[in-house]
Amino acid sequence: MKTYADPQLRARLTADYVSGAMRGGARRRFEGLMAADASLRRQVRDWEDDLYSLVWAVPARTPPARVWRAIRKQLHQKMPARIKNWDWNGMYLWRSCSAVLAAAVVALVVIWPTQANRTGPSPQRVAVLQSSQGQAFLIIRADASGTMYVNTLTNLTKMADGHALELWSMPPKGAPISLGLVAANGSTKLAIPQGVGNMKKLGISLEPPGGSPSGLPTGPVVMTGDVLLS
Repeated sequence: MKTYADPQLRARLTADYVSGAMRGGARRRFEGLMAADASLRRQVRDWEDDLYSLVWAVPARTPPARVWRAIRKQLHQKMPARIKNWDWNGMYLWRSCSAVLAAAVVALVVIWPTQANRTGPSPQRVAVLQSSQGQAFLIIRADASGTMYVNTLTNLTKMADGHALELWSMPPKGAPISLGLVAANGSTKLAIPQGVGNMKKLGISLEPPGGSPSGLPTGPVVMTGDVLLS
């Protein structure tokens, strides 16, 4: 049973609170926890500094209608029909909040592009990679120059457990194509290999140090995500 002292639970609660995914009674309970916990208040401020500084630093931009359609579709697929009991440790709660947070991250990257891309319209592809339980782990942006920017949403060192995290393009037909190795914590910059076509789905597998020896996934695929065009 997880408690409020559990670091992973505190990180999830903080992320959901700052992103706006936490609503109603759950939000009021969390604010009550913050009132009595200075460490939790500092954690919330750190998240706010990281997220809000990015939002405030760039001008707003109206996204294409297809972006909102894609977000609504993902939310409809991920959210249960009704959440009757807001159990802090319940699987439904965390799956739902992770889905909302993932969609919010996609919207953030699409609506507020980086400074380097503000000089003119430049199509980008974005993806949020999630586990089979719906927990978001990675956000990936690919620009028109053929560069991919991979950022972890949480430290994946424990998940990797000494293995390499290898990123794959997973076409509907044919074999997966390796896109390179991803750092377990922080940011990774990758060049999209020549010959990789229009990516529709990405995945991460656990591989031996140095990457797959066969050019195909040899370990379990621990997260996947659809690629959206902005």
